Amino acid sequence: MTQEDNPLAGYTDWKHWSAGQFGRCSKGDARYFSWLLTRWHPTPIHLALELGFGNGNFLGFARARGITVIGLESQQELRRRAETAGFEAHGAMTDLLPEHRFDLIVAFDVFEHIPQVEAIALLREMGQRLAPGGVLLLRVPNGESPFGRIFQHGDLTHVSTLGLSKFRQIALLTGLELLGHGEMPWYLSARNPKRLLRAGLRRLIERALAFAYLWDADALGPNLVIALSRSQEAAHAGNA
Repeated sequence: MTQEDNPLAGYTDWKHWSAGQFGRCSKGDARYFSWLLTRWHPTPIHLALELGFGNGNFLGFARARGITVIGLESQQELRRRAETAGFEAHGAMTDLLPEHRFDLIVAFDVFEHIPQVEAIALLREMGQRLAPGGVLLLRVPNGESPFGRIFQHGDLTHVSTLGLSKFRQIALLTGLELLGHGEMPWYLSARNPKRLLRAGLRRLIERALAFAYLWDADALGPNLVIALSRSQEAAHAGNA
């Protein structure tokens, strides 16, 4: 494959990720991340890991909250930006110290870039890296929702389509337990009247479709957030 044919060529430019903006977290992102942690990990977080940190929004948020955070990223340029901003960054899970155990591991918009067979092995390894009581948070384009197609099919580097049912299968294969799923409520996701009206209208449409097709309305958003932890059986086996 030539550089010109590589889907990752020019990816940071296409995403409008500038080096000068690395690690900056907008008020909207901070509100979103705060809701996720309050919902899925209300206990103190001392050490966190982010897979595929992109331009560092969550890294910056975590540091501002006093959380020690380590980043993993396949793109060398993004690792360089992270290190310049003072973050510890690596290219793969195998680069982490053997004793590293994390209270929180996040991967926002990452697993759609990974073949499903590889994702199973990676999630198993991530689960083994969780500290007792640790939580794994994933966000992917929602492959089970008609509204997720715009995100799923809008990027050449997306190779896997994932949804709630597949994550239930993956949990069984990886020794993980599904804690729950769901995005931030629509009435908290917007701050101006126009966006609030749009969010409320989307929610009404999702509920109408869920009623008509016997679906779960909370699993119909364009994005799907999944919370996982190590199952009790896997945790006992790891401690044996």
